Amino acid sequence: MGIHTVIDKQAIKDLQVHYSMSMDAGEYDKLDDVFIPDVIADYGHAGQHQGVETIKGACANALDVLDTAQHTNGNHWAEIDGDSATAGCYFTVHMYMEGTPGGDHYEMGGRYDDDLIRTAAGWRITRRTLTILWSEGNDQVRFKR
Repeated sequence: MGIHTVIDKQAIKDLQVHYSMSMDAGEYDKLDDVFIPDVIADYGHAGQHQGVETIKGACANALDVLDTAQHTNGNHWAEIDGDSATAGCYFTVHMYMEGTPGGDHYEMGGRYDDDLIRTAAGWRITRRTLTILWSEGNDQVRFKR
């Protein structure tokens, strides 16, 4: 593996982490640095969304109701083919909302699968698919009351 491939893989990993950190901080405008403007995101149970502005709104609706959320990423992978790539990582999301009937905590884990292109500003995700592999706790934490 050449140095350019190593650099690309690290940049893609950093992009995936940037997504999670932006989500947890509620700084959804930072997603402009993660996605292309007409990105498609399939969030499974949370629906399919097209366009970064739509994704920002969906993320705000899902997370702003919570007291806290923490996304943790691991086991990153990427296959580079010139100026395009397929990549992904596993994730765990901890969600907490104090006073939720049935319990204050919900956790789920799964996988992000991404298609990316290299732009003048760096790597950007063109399509993201979220697959939930497991969950536990009170899923009512995720819904507005």
